[in-house]
Amino acid sequence: MIDTRNLIVLFVAVIFLYACGDGPKAIPEEGGDARQEQSTGIFSSEGERAPAGAVDPAAEKDLHTVVALETLPTTKYVYVRVKEGAEEFWIATLLQDVVIGRSYFYRGGLLKTDFESKEYNRTFDKMYLVSQLVPSDHGNSMGGASTATTSPGPSAKAPMPAVDVPGSTKIADLFADPKKFGGKTIQVSGTCTKVNPNIMGRNWIHVKDKSKGDPELVITTDAPVVEGQAVTIIGTVVLNKDFGSGYKYDILLEGGRIVK
Repeated sequence: MIDTRNLIVLFVAVIFLYACGDGPKAIPEEGGDARQEQSTGIFSSEGERAPAGAVDPAAEKDLHTVVALETLPTTKYVYVRVKEGAEEFWIATLLQDVVIGRSYFYRGGLLKTDFESKEYNRTFDKMYLVSQLVPSDHGNSMGGASTATTSPGPSAKAPMPAVDVPGSTKIADLFADPKKFGGKTIQVSGTCTKVNPNIMGRNWIHVKDKSKGDPELVITTDAPVVEGQAVTIIGTVVLNKDFGSGYKYDILLEGGRIVK
């Protein structure tokens, strides 16, 4: 026979669990804690670390480029009104210096509606929670080029480097055995399928050459390249490259020089 007291305890526990799942959508007061339905890196013990996983700024579908229009700092976080294209919206991230008018990158973002800020006594219709804002020129202090390149720089006049592998290397061969090509200067030929200019002081392009599996190779270059352009490029194969701030690559062709 079932104990009535056990049934009552079970019933109360179920009610408690359902009630706890409907908490307020608010950034906590100082010393508080906020837990989101899915991890964004913000408002968690891991919030101050760079996002995990490989990130490709030329291909990542959830990579956003925004311009800061207004900031509302709090004790631990900062709300930023930003503009992406013609759209304006608010994002919240861990407290950092945000310069009005400066461009920033961020990845993903968890949308919250009716988002309450107790420190400003304000409820935002929509707020995106993001791990961090990365200045678009943050690579300038990491040994990258100091300016964005929309025209060939001085390096374009330097002699072309000698290749370690004769002819054009198939991109599929590079992906099939990357250790074989690591650190070597090679030439690839193909079509540019995607471009992201002025990230970390260089242009990031994707190239396909219709080799087996039709893989895309990410290449950094100072030269201006447009989507759909047929190119032949010489560069150095770099493996497991980590720029920090979540920008990590298994295979990258760096310092690309346009042959034609």
